[in-house]
This record gives sequence, C-alpha cells and structure tokens, in this order.
Amino acid sequence: MAGGPSMMNDNNIIGIFMGLSSSSYEYIASLIAPYRQDFALNIGSLLLIHGVGSDIVVRVIDYQPRGEMTSAMGTKWLSDMAAQGGIDEIGSDIKQNKISYNVKIKVLGAFKDSKFSPGLKKIPHITSKVSIPDLEDTKNIIQQAMSTQSGGSDIGHYDLEPTIDILFDQSEMNSKRSFIFARAGYGKSNLMKIICSKWDAKNGGLLVFDADGEYATTDKKGRPGVMDKREAILLTNQNVDPVLKNVYRLVKLNLAQLSHSLIVPILVNPDKHTNVFFHKLMAMKQENWSKLVDLLRRDGWGAETEDVRKLVVGESASMSSDEARPILNNLVRPIRELHDNNSDTIDIVTRALKAGHVVIFDISRIGPQAALDVSSIIVRHIFNENRDNFIKHGGERLIRATFVLEEAHTVLSGTTQAPSAFVELAKEGRKYGLGGIFITQQPGSIPTEIVSQGDNFFVFHLLSKTDLAALSKSNAHYSDDIITQILSEPIPGKSYMWTSHQPFVVPIRVLNFEKQAKPDQSNHIQQQNPILAEIQNKIIEERNDPYLISIRKKYEAVERDHPHEEMGEKTKLLYQKLDDDERTYLEERKYLQPNVNGSGHFAVTYPYYTQLQSGSA
Repeated sequence: MAGGPSMMNDNNIIGIFMGLSSSSYEYIASLIAPYRQDFALNIGSLLLIHGVGSDIVVRVIDYQPRGEMTSAMGTKWLSDMAAQGGIDEIGSDIKQNKISYNVKIKVLGAFKDSKFSPGLKKIPHITSKVSIPDLEDTKNIIQQAMSTQSGGSDIGHYDLEPTIDILFDQSEMNSKRSFIFARAGYGKSNLMKIICSKWDAKNGGLLVFDADGEYATTDKKGRPGVMDKREAILLTNQNVDPVLKNVYRLVKLNLAQLSHSLIVPILVNPDKHTNVFFHKLMAMKQENWSKLVDLLRRDGWGAETEDVRKLVVGESASMSSDEARPILNNLVRPIRELHDNNSDTIDIVTRALKAGHVVIFDISRIGPQAALDVSSIIVRHIFNENRDNFIKHGGERLIRATFVLEEAHTVLSGTTQAPSAFVELAKEGRKYGLGGIFITQQPGSIPTEIVSQGDNFFVFHLLSKTDLAALSKSNAHYSDDIITQILSEPIPGKSYMWTSHQPFVVPIRVLNFEKQAKPDQSNHIQQQNPILAEIQNKIIEERNDPYLISIRKKYEAVERDHPHEEMGEKTKLLYQKLDDDERTYLEERKYLQPNVNGSGHFAVTYPYYTQLQSGSA
C-alpha cells in the first residue's frame, strides 16, 4: 500500500501486539501468538507490528507458553498423558484451543514504504497484527540498518537468511577502534584473513602483528594464508620458502636510529621508571644513544661502567658504578635480542604503511617479551611521527595505518604494567589517523573506558560470565538476548556484528577463508607483485642520492669539528652548511625546523639528525 506500511499476507500473521513493557535503555514489548503446528519462532527473528501509517520492526528475544495447558490442571493432565505414552495422541485442534505463546520482543525501528528508520516514535494499538516480514522486507531492513556498509565488500551472510549478503566497508576501520572477541577456534583469525584479503590501499596501511605465525602462507594443515590470496609483505625469522617474494627475513630493529626517549621507556619495566638510572638515561644526549646501543650489543654485561658513565652523563658529571650497573641489567638483554645495525625493518614498515600495503609481522619466534617490545616500538614510532606531524604541520602527510593486535587484553588490561603504546593507540589514535583492531578471548580484562569507545564489534562464541557482562556493560546494544545467544551457540564462524552507525546487532555467518583462497599460491601471487623489492630499491636509491651524499659529508664535518656541542646546536650548524638546493630538498621532506614567525627555517629536525647519526638517512 503506497504511503503506508508494507503489504500484509494473512499467511504471515503470527499474533497480536499486547503493548510495551517497562525497561531501561530499550523498548521491550510483548505479543500473543497462537499455537501453529507448521510454524515456530526463532530467537532473534525479525517481526513486523502493523501500526497506523507504518510498521514497527521488532526482534524476538524470548517466548513462553501460556493458556490452559500451562495451568496446574493442564500440567497434571499433560503429565498423565506422558506417563501413559499418549502425548502423540493430543490433537492439533486441542493444542490450538489450549496453547498460545507470550512472545517478548525488542523494538528496533519503524518500516514504511520499504524504508527502515531506527527508534520508536509511534506506539501501535493493542491488538495490532504481527507478521513475519517477507524476504524482500527482511533484506531491506538489514541492508538499510547497515547502510553505511553499502560500499563495502562481502564478508558473509545474514545468519537467519543465507541469501542476504553482509557487506563491511573497511574504511570504517580508519582511525577507529575495532574489537574482535572470540574463544579460540571460533573464527577470529578467519575473519582477520577475510579483512586482510579484501583490504584496499585507499584505507591506508594494515599491519598485523602475527603472534602465532598463522596469517601469511599455507600452514602444515593445508590452510591458505593471506599471501595465497593477495600481495602482502611478510617480516619473519622463520624458514619460509627462500623463493617466496615480498619477505624480509629480519625482525630485529635498528634501535640506534630511533630516539632514546622512545626506546628507553619501552625497554625498561614501568615499575622502574622512578629510579635514578632511568631518569639519567632519559636525560642523556641523543647523539650518545647510538654509541651506547653499539657498546652494549658488542660488550654486553662486560661493558666497562666507566664507558657507560661517559655516554650517559658525559665526561664531567658523576655517576657511580652502582648507578651504572642497573643500566646494563635493564638494557643489555633487550638490545641484544632486538638490535641489528643492518636492519631496515622500521623503514620498510613505515614506507609500506604509507603506500597502503598489508604487512604481516611474524612475532611468533622471538619470545613473548621481545615480541611485545618490538610491536610496542613500531606502534609508538608511527604514533609519535603522526603526532609530531599533526602538531607541526596540521596533519599533512599523516601515515594512515591500522594495527592488528592479538591477545589484546595483555597490553590493554588495567592490571598489567605493559608498555603504554597500545593504550595510547586505543585512546588517542583516532586524532592522529591511526586505527586499531584488538582481538582477544578475554574482553572482560580490558578496561570498560576503552571498550565502550569501540566503533566496530565482531563477537563470536564466549564462555565467561565476566566477559559477557563486561561486553554488555561497555556496549548496551549487546542486550541480554544477544548475550545469551553468544553464550549458548558454540558455532564457528557465527558473529554478532555491530558498527557505530548501526541501530542494532546483526548476527552473521562470516565467509570461510579456506573457501575463498587456494593453498600454496603465495609464490605465484607474490612473484607478480614485488612490492617489497620496490620499497628496498627506493631505500637504496635514496641512500645513494647525490643530495644525501653531500648532506652526509657536511654532517660528518659538523661531528668532526664540533664533537662536544649539544644536538640542538649541531642541527643549526648543519643547516648553515647546506646550500639552497639541499635546503629545498630537505624542506620538501619536512626535515627542516621553521622559524617561530613561520618565515624560513633555522635548523634541520632532530629526528633527521638522529637518522644521520645512525646511518639510516
């Protein structure tokens, strides 16, 4: 009927509306449904209440039998019939006359002229007819409720109707917090493979910290990996096929090229950040950091405390052996585990993310603490670069990237002393163009203030009441009926999906990645798309650039002629030595510090000077 509710087929009518019930934060209503031998409602099914001018869309959340059969006498009669083996002899006419159902429903929105709108404005009259929407109406309701995903890619289908595809626009993960909650074996890794395989460069880069070494290539069970489906860069120290392209076989970092103010708080346990040695490390000159890294990597615990003292506090300042020893105790192990002067890992990851590539960082073989340190350093490096860019240049050339972290509760938990790089990412990444996909089996271990700010949720089967209660507390869309289904349905691949513009949770069946990709295709696919070689060639080309060669020589002259100057002064001295072409070259790359009045420049930037010190520029 034009201008009104959807057309009603009497065969689809299943009951009558009986009014709203009192409830907090949601519209709960009830209806009476007669007994029908050929039909039974599904929990989670959508229904339409036919009102004046428009229909009301509701979801079934519970239903209970009522009528004479549920009275004391009816119950006794049923018990007697069961004892006599006569249950099957109860006729359908008796059931139709004696049984009905009280159906509890949740109001989702209005439906008029095939258009869905969330919320409730008009309450239908009591005794309004209730029907099952036909396939077309159901499709319209689901697709319009998820209208912001209309430009996305297929990730599965609506659980209650396999012919209705579910799309997800991955740009919704840009600068957003996304959560994937699931017990092991119920589909979280499968979903991430689907997302990786469909990731578009226009969404920025995607960096997966692979804790189990399971994402990249075909595993021993013959299950395909992301590189069997699309081009991607893998950083790993595993013995992968030497013929496979786009593999950087080094996961260590060149710590000397990074700022000590970034590295030291991550390598030193947070419990020791109030100690004297930590403050002296943080106060040391940046130019001495690379020398300290080389010293500790070479000599380890045998490094002379006098050499350590000179590098940390300088020639004239005092520092006892007892004060120097904690530096060795706290830095030797992580530096030996993580540092390699020949590593281009940071440069490769940064350039790959800028280019919008998918990067899989295999941290499965380097130990849990080293894995946490490496991932924290990379996230903090990108975070700091974007934050500095945002402050100095108003957000131009931000690195648009999304980070994927498994076992997220270990670094976001309010009870751990983990490095805060991931907490900063979760709380402030949006401002600086960075997103996070946090995967965990224990959502209850993540502070509510973080989960409640989530933009995208994919929730698979969970067991713990603590986790379920925490989810419901953090996101009220996961109401009791949804939580009950999450607990009671151990179905691999079934996820309850909610995004920030979505008025209600939608149950979906995620595509099976094993049916989307063929195993053992990575050699062929990566051979055709040598994206890592392109990045490495660019690094070599820049290092051999005549401008850079000239700038390095002038840097070496500054270091030779002014060895005891502070870095701030050295950045000015180097700038003064540059000719106009060299200054233009560095200005285009944002490597010059502007004058306070915004006119001209006066020095090279500290990060660039640090790169020159470490040899990475």
